[in-house]
Amino acid sequence: MSWLLILSLVTALPPAPQSVQGFISTEDLTVLCAPQNDSPALCLGYLVGAVDQLLAGQARRPATRRTICPPANLSAEAVQTALLLRLGRDRANRPQAAADAIRQAVEAEYACPLGAGVRPGR
Repeated sequence: MSWLLILSLVTALPPAPQSVQGFISTEDLTVLCAPQNDSPALCLGYLVGAVDQLLAGQARRPATRRTICPPANLSAEAVQTALLLRLGRDRANRPQAAADAIRQAVEAEYACPLGAGVRPGR
């Protein structure tokens, strides 16, 4: 009888999920943030959320370990411009996840000056 219980438990397990839903790729973000896109609010909203998360992580670090030092007047449009320029320059080395592309663009554009934090890649 125990073998029947084991068999029913093993066959009743749900299949593993195919992929995580709700996250977008760099290619999807590039299309979403393209200047000719009819819905710029979706792009800007995604960028604001991603940058907020990055800055929250930076705030938990000591000042000398921060890699991002944005200006006080940073705007979502400025991040969009930096992202599209970076993605346009280096198509071969695009990260797979959109959040990675945003992090790389923000770290490159708003890197902390020497002495204020750690430069990316060091």
